[in-house]
Amino acid sequence: MSEEGKPTYSGYLLKEARKKKRRRYRKLSSELGIPENYLKALEDDDYSFMAGPTYVKGYLRAYSKKLDLDPEVVIRAYDRYLKDQRKEKRTERKKEPSKILKPAFVTLFVFFTFLVFITSFIFFQKNDFTSSTLNESSNDLNQEVPEDSEENILYSPDTKSLYEDNLILKKEDTTKNKDPFNVENKKKSLNDLLVINRIKLTIYDDCWVEISDQHSILEYRLAKAGTLIELEGKGPYKIVLGNSQKAQLLYNDVQVNLSATTNTKTNVSCLVLPAGRCSEFTLSN
Repeated sequence: MSEEGKPTYSGYLLKEARKKKRRRYRKLSSELGIPENYLKALEDDDYSFMAGPTYVKGYLRAYSKKLDLDPEVVIRAYDRYLKDQRKEKRTERKKEPSKILKPAFVTLFVFFTFLVFITSFIFFQKNDFTSSTLNESSNDLNQEVPEDSEENILYSPDTKSLYEDNLILKKEDTTKNKDPFNVENKKKSLNDLLVINRIKLTIYDDCWVEISDQHSILEYRLAKAGTLIELEGKGPYKIVLGNSQKAQLLYNDVQVNLSATTNTKTNVSCLVLPAGRCSEFTLSN
């Protein structure tokens, strides 16, 4: 346990060891090839901007050895931190429903009440309009017309039904001709859905791979030499590669220059296709 009564995590062990040796971040960063802000984050147990647990453990091992600490002890402390964080998140999830259930229920009730009101209003308005239109048409058709007039021919018993049928046909034709949707826009949206971007990643030596899109993580593993990873989808894709010099990446059958997005000190490449580099890695190229 630390002095504050909290569990002893890897950050506390590293910080105490560095203070005892009176080492400065700048010198350690130069010797280890790890940015200063990464060293500070490791001591503060802040891993929010790092690629993943695999990369974090690599940094912890290197930092531990530099401070003459047992790397396995530090790694176990880091695993304990991750376990406690997961437990804390589960506890928070259990508490959240009780806090948001009542406001959510009230919001949902108000929304459905408003929806029923609007639907009822439109329905009755439509019925009133239809009834009044039919009554007016019926009154017009039933009006008495002089026997010798030309209008008498148009509204005679034989032609009256034809006139009504003609009105109905005109209304149907008008309805059919109305297109509530823009055909061109529909074609464009369909084309957007059909866009497929292809990724082909060839691994020539052991390499950590993390590939994700805007919805989920698609690949996260240590790929062995000779591994071929092929993905298809809409994208965009975020790709993180450790040991990126031993990999070849094709995007839509065009080779991507990984060296342009690789940190020369850590040999980690981070890029977003088709946009460019990742924001969380500061390249020292």
